[in-house]
Amino acid sequence: MLINEAGWVAIGFVIFCLIAWKYGLKPFSEMLDERAQKIKEKLEEAEKLRSEAKAVLLKYKNLHLEAEKDVKKIIDRAKENAKALQLNSQKIAEKNLKRQEEQAIAKINSAENQAIKEINDLTADLSIEASRKILSSNIDNTSDSKSIKQSIKNIHLSS
Repeated sequence: MLINEAGWVAIGFVIFCLIAWKYGLKPFSEMLDERAQKIKEKLEEAEKLRSEAKAVLLKYKNLHLEAEKDVKKIIDRAKENAKALQLNSQKIAEKNLKRQEEQAIAKINSAENQAIKEINDLTADLSIEASRKILSSNIDNTSDSKSIKQSIKNIHLSS
């Protein structure tokens, strides 16, 4: 025997490889091509999603910047409103203080005028009483006394 068992195994292996090459290479190659195509499609889809994600991220960054600008504007307007309210409140407080001061001055003037009137009335009463005492002690005559008393009553009623 020229070919031993190892030779037959080698020949069988070569024949198997030739048959596998002829009939198995095409399906194997197609399978690998399909797989490569699927991977390529998935990579393209991933790239597309990545681009969309970048666009969305950029959009949200722009929205964030706009929101920050709007917040800054709102804060600035609020500060301006607060200053205006403070100035307005200060003006109102000053007006109220001035009005209260004027009312106090008017009350003081009124009280002063009332006190002057009371002093004048008291002075007139004291003068009349003093005149009556002096005249009553100096005059003995009854008729003169009646006319003086009548004059005192007239003076007292007129004041």
